Amino acid sequence: MNTKVTFPKEPDFFYKELCQEVQLYFEKNATDKYGNRFLVKKYIILKGLFLLTYLLIFYVQQSNLIFLLFGILGVLGIVLAINIAHEAIHGVAHSNTWINSYFSMQLDFIGANSYTWKKRHQFGHHTFPNTLGKDPDITQTDIVKILPKATHKSYHKFQYIYVPFLYAFYTINWIYIRDFTDFFAKNSLLKKIPAKEYLKLILFKGCYLTIFILLPILFSSATIVQVLMGHLILHIAASYFLTLALVPSHVSEHSVFVTPNSDGKMPYSWAHHQLITTTDFATNNSLTTWLLGGFNHHVAHHLFPKVSHIHYPNITPIIKQLAKKYDLPYHHESSVFHAYLSHFNLLKNNGKQATTI
Repeated sequence: MNTKVTFPKEPDFFYKELCQEVQLYFEKNATDKYGNRFLVKKYIILKGLFLLTYLLIFYVQQSNLIFLLFGILGVLGIVLAINIAHEAIHGVAHSNTWINSYFSMQLDFIGANSYTWKKRHQFGHHTFPNTLGKDPDITQTDIVKILPKATHKSYHKFQYIYVPFLYAFYTINWIYIRDFTDFFAKNSLLKKIPAKEYLKLILFKGCYLTIFILLPILFSSATIVQVLMGHLILHIAASYFLTLALVPSHVSEHSVFVTPNSDGKMPYSWAHHQLITTTDFATNNSLTTWLLGGFNHHVAHHLFPKVSHIHYPNITPIIKQLAKKYDLPYHHESSVFHAYLSHFNLLKNNGKQATTI
């Protein structure tokens, strides 16, 4: 879609009043939008656990323990990415720009390119969530029918069964295929890539392969085959944990997918669009919020992407209250289980439909 896409003006005072209430929250609590010391402490805890798990790979002798450590390493890598790197890419992990830049590179350290993800995430997904042709996160192949009006294939009736197996390879595709495709295919979000970013891509990918494959082969008790199996387990664990965080927020049975009109005009204002296309889940579970870096408070994140997730548990009740006041939808699933079940209900329902565009 090459037509410039625009949102109509806000039809009410929902977002204006919401911003005022959030600003009042900051003033009352004498705080600001950044994570600062809280994120630094969280980084130290998570990075410490990550490094400890990695080092243990070189000391244990049993292959089953090595496989377990690789799996834990995969999960910790994603927890580190969505808690620290994600915040940094939005510019709110820390008020110090140097620290923020360092935090954003945590994504590169676990193999995923931070430059392409920032472009995709900030300028694609956050600007136009669930918008056909504009949101790279809902770009799909014929293998999976996520969009209700996508072309129907006979095998889609089984997608709720085979999609979980595809999700196991999410991070493998991201790190080894998608990053390179984004760099060299140069889509609309990545038209002009600075030369230094190509250098960073190669250097960090090389470091990743060295740290997570070469060094364990050379210095751990594991064989080459065992290390490669461990690396696969790492990615399977990372993939499932990442999809657990990402999928329920926009792709569930109640999700709305939006198409601009022929003039590029969106049907809803920007703030209304965020509410309509985004779902919260398990917002009363503090452990889920801590582990997922506030991804479960996803409505707050989309309405205030320049605010650290440490504030979301206080902002979410304000959003709920004002959404009710202005008769606007607020989507919420009570638990991670129900949120993920809702996603698979979408897959199952879409698999039954024979609707074509």
